[in-house]
Amino acid sequence: MNRDLPSDKPLTLWDPLDDQVEPTWSVTELGEAITAALRRSFPDQVWVRGEIRNLNRGGTGTVWFDLVEPAPGSDLARPAIGTLPVVLFDKARRRVNQQLLAAGGGVRMENGTEVRVGGRVEFWSPRGRLQLMMSDIDPAFTLGRLALDRERLLRQLEAEGLLARQKRLAFPLVPLRVGLVTSAGSAAEHDVLHELRHSGIGFRVQRVDARVQGKDAPRSVAAGLHLLAGRDVDVVLLVRGGGSATDLAAFDSEAIARAIAASPVPVLTGIGHDVDHSVADDVAHAFYKTPTACAQSLVGAVREFDARLGAAWQAIEATARRSLAGETERLRARARQVSTCTRQGLRAADGILTTSAARLGRSAELALDRSVRHLARSSARVEAGARVHLRSHEAAVEAAQRRLLQRAPQVVEAEQRHLDGVDVQVRAFDPARALARGWSITHTAAGSLVRSPDDAAPGERIVTTLAGGTVTSTVRERHEREPTEPPP
Repeated sequence: MNRDLPSDKPLTLWDPLDDQVEPTWSVTELGEAITAALRRSFPDQVWVRGEIRNLNRGGTGTVWFDLVEPAPGSDLARPAIGTLPVVLFDKARRRVNQQLLAAGGGVRMENGTEVRVGGRVEFWSPRGRLQLMMSDIDPAFTLGRLALDRERLLRQLEAEGLLARQKRLAFPLVPLRVGLVTSAGSAAEHDVLHELRHSGIGFRVQRVDARVQGKDAPRSVAAGLHLLAGRDVDVVLLVRGGGSATDLAAFDSEAIARAIAASPVPVLTGIGHDVDHSVADDVAHAFYKTPTACAQSLVGAVREFDARLGAAWQAIEATARRSLAGETERLRARARQVSTCTRQGLRAADGILTTSAARLGRSAELALDRSVRHLARSSARVEAGARVHLRSHEAAVEAAQRRLLQRAPQVVEAEQRHLDGVDVQVRAFDPARALARGWSITHTAAGSLVRSPDDAAPGERIVTTLAGGTVTSTVRERHEREPTEPPP
């Protein structure tokens, strides 16, 4: 009952309790067997490509991470297709860093970086897991993948017309309202704010804190750009300090490129150092080598406008002075002409006025004469007409007076007879006379007139008025009279 143990390990005796039909491995024995099998299957170093996730740098210089094959489209919401734990010990780490520096320092091992690494496949018995003990890296693979992805994205954006959309936007004459998208507290933010504040120009800056490195950077930067699209800004600055190609890989993402193209205001980029260039730079309205240069472009634009404005005012002032001098001279000439014409007109008008005054005096005397004679004739006619009118009205008044004196006694006598008739009627309807003939008037205690049995309830007090006084009584019964035909 031999077991397939590593050749460099001595055979051990079976425990009497072991099942002779199905031998039982110890955990260590099984681990050693797996290790031996791996060494036979993978005797040499292997190269594996994938994306770095869960990077952890230990204090002893050892680095651990997972090398994963992401879901299609790098969808982080879906689990990875495959995962391989990787360990990079300190000695191998120093060698890998030298390889990265020798390649120009464009690649840094960070979460989200796609790499091709070499190492030995091992089974780590203490944790019972398969892992890759990394010893080499291929920087050209990572840089090549970044370049291919960038070219693919640029072709897609060009086909959709997004590369030129920002450049068609008119740049504001005085871009004083500035939106700034970068990592809060970063050197890039400090450089931009320093340039704007020390320019002496009244810039107003709305800052948006965004992740500018790592897997979450594209989504964070795109969200910041979309947020500023709804704000009252003239221009947006997207800036980040320098770094490796993998550090700046986020700015080659499709999400940031589309967010820049969709911005309704110009977006200026200042990403990295002099030699760095990204897809974001190609999509932006304009790009600058550094965040400082990006801020200086705004300062320069405002100062250029101020200079043009000053020159325009100077030109306006010079033109206004020339026009004013010409108009002043023309005004003086016109004043001299007016003065000469006025003196001549006054002399002519004075002669005309003198002649007219003489004619007017004579005409006034004649008109006054005619008016006096006409007034005298009119007064005589009015006086004669008034006398005739008064005589006719006096006769009419006298006739009316005679008629009034004749009719007055007749009218008075007729009215006296009418008053006598009214007096007889009043006496006939006097309640006192009716009471004297034996009639009475009954009221309730509240003063309401009792006309029928329904007006007084049993037990209610009533007051009867007679010719000689009043009688107070209490109602015991009510009897209604049978209806009879009214008298004719």
